[in-house]
Amino acid sequence: VFIAGSGPIGAVFARLLVDAGYNVIYLMSPPVVPSSPHLLPNRDTRVPGAHKKNEIEYQKDIDRFSHAIPLSKGALSTVSVPVSSTVVPTLDPAAWTASDPTQMYITNGRNNFQQTYNNLGAEAVTRGVGGMSTHWTCATPEFLKGLERPKILTGESADDAEWTLLYDAARSLIGTSEHEFDQSIRHNVVLQTLIDAYPDRGVKALPLACHRLAEGSPYVQWHSADNVYGDMFTNPTKTNVDGKARGQFKLLTNTRCTRFALANENAPFKVGAVEVKDLLEDRLFPGGGPTDFYIRSKVFLGNCLTDRWQILANSGFGGTRDGAIDIIPNLGTHITEQPMAFCQIVLRQGRLTLFQVDDIPKNLDTKPEWWAAAVRHHIQQHGDTDPLPIPFKDPEPQVTIPASLERPWHTQIHRDAFSYGEVGPLVDSRIVVDLRFFGMQVGVPENRMVFETAITDSYGMPQPTFEYRPTEKYAFEAHDMMADMTDVASKLGGYLPGSSPQFMTPGLALHLGGTTRLGQGTDKGETVADFNSQVWDFDNLYVGGNGLIPTPFGANPTLTSMCLAFRGAYKISQDLAAGQLTPPNPAQALTPTPRTWLNWAFDVNDPNYPVHQRKLHRSV
Repeated sequence: VFIAGSGPIGAVFARLLVDAGYNVIYLMSPPVVPSSPHLLPNRDTRVPGAHKKNEIEYQKDIDRFSHAIPLSKGALSTVSVPVSSTVVPTLDPAAWTASDPTQMYITNGRNNFQQTYNNLGAEAVTRGVGGMSTHWTCATPEFLKGLERPKILTGESADDAEWTLLYDAARSLIGTSEHEFDQSIRHNVVLQTLIDAYPDRGVKALPLACHRLAEGSPYVQWHSADNVYGDMFTNPTKTNVDGKARGQFKLLTNTRCTRFALANENAPFKVGAVEVKDLLEDRLFPGGGPTDFYIRSKVFLGNCLTDRWQILANSGFGGTRDGAIDIIPNLGTHITEQPMAFCQIVLRQGRLTLFQVDDIPKNLDTKPEWWAAAVRHHIQQHGDTDPLPIPFKDPEPQVTIPASLERPWHTQIHRDAFSYGEVGPLVDSRIVVDLRFFGMQVGVPENRMVFETAITDSYGMPQPTFEYRPTEKYAFEAHDMMADMTDVASKLGGYLPGSSPQFMTPGLALHLGGTTRLGQGTDKGETVADFNSQVWDFDNLYVGGNGLIPTPFGANPTLTSMCLAFRGAYKISQDLAAGQLTPPNPAQALTPTPRTWLNWAFDVNDPNYPVHQRKLHRSV
């Protein structure tokens, strides 16, 4: 099996197929470490793809992590940037300027097809092993049934049972927990304040893929593709519960997957090989040279977001502007985006009706023992110099108000490291809380991502152009979401100067959906693949990632995308075991995922049971 893209979803396919005994070649373009010149080498991680926030310098000062991930400076690369004017009013008059002042600069990745008004200006990709999971928030909520969650099986009870199995397995594999911040004073202050303010909205701890390093420790280990890989890099000869040895697993870095090549002209729906470019060698042949090679495989997977769908477009399968007949006619259409509202507040002093900062050291005999001990120790050590009763290493809050049909938006009320949420030196970060609210947008044909054949990106692939506008219904929902965020913020405190409520640049949520949307057989005319992630009509081409999700969603999509990958990996394994690759049958009803395929996620005695509490890596 060939997999392009080494983020957490590609890792799910690789893990399940290798553990089932199949050979996997896994391709990613940049080197394993570092994934960005602004990030330190991955010297503290056990295997490739670990979360960068686990590095000691960021564990000690979370605000420093905000410099590691901003657009174009850290791990993220902006997808589409409109051209800019050549006119610089303050330029030396003797300096060079274009003879035609209406001409625009097109260098540095500028896209002369991209309009500003319909761009997803902050949409970005991470080109590195582990992908976005090397710097994500680790939030892993379920999708809301009846709105966000796609319907896979006919019959409500069968579909519910399918999603329960898939979600339980995904939580096990990525290591989701809602209890790692139970012994945080700030977390409990924010949580209880919002439970009291909104008793009917199900306020709870935000589900996070992480674990606390030790009981009472201020540090957590943030999970990523590393946790999905498990011991694949360190224990290649491991056998599964049936005694079957792992398949071979090879990770190729510093390479570019250029295109899928069809088996022959008489087989328009069967991929025979993938064309790959060695990016290191390519630097030695600026005029072109022997840097391309082909990899043959039985099954091919295009995985992740825009940088992987470029491969499908470059293969001539669809999604381009040139009007060619498309093998995959809906590639890049029906894209969905999450309008994002943001603000930061400083926790209030305290009031009679809502528990806040001033109440933290009061009535300690009625507080949990860990709370009272931490506050007493802090006051004893620093009471004369620190005006706050909050221990310096008190873990941050991690709270959510789940989406509902009445309020269709996802919320994260927490502290995390983003370039737009950095706290300056004038306010103590212990009393700052971030509010991030994520809205929804249904996929419509006119909202699309087009791949330009006339220009290429910095990697020589077709340049993506966005054509996106929010539809009326979801635009007004975003307005209501902003009103709700300001109401929630008012219950917690006052706005941090410079971080008043605002809508962020479209695309900043980094959860682009719908690009390769899944559907039932009756939806074939508007979708790309079936709910086994297999592209319509193809014997051996699959897709993976958040782009598969056909529904509007506000929640973080990683957990749901993992669920879809479980089904895709099972279909691949069944076809390979039978020795016959079969295309999707639109007329045939989909079947439930056998629990035996995912039993490793639940049986602690299974050799492939996910273990997240691992010995820390101290040397290389």
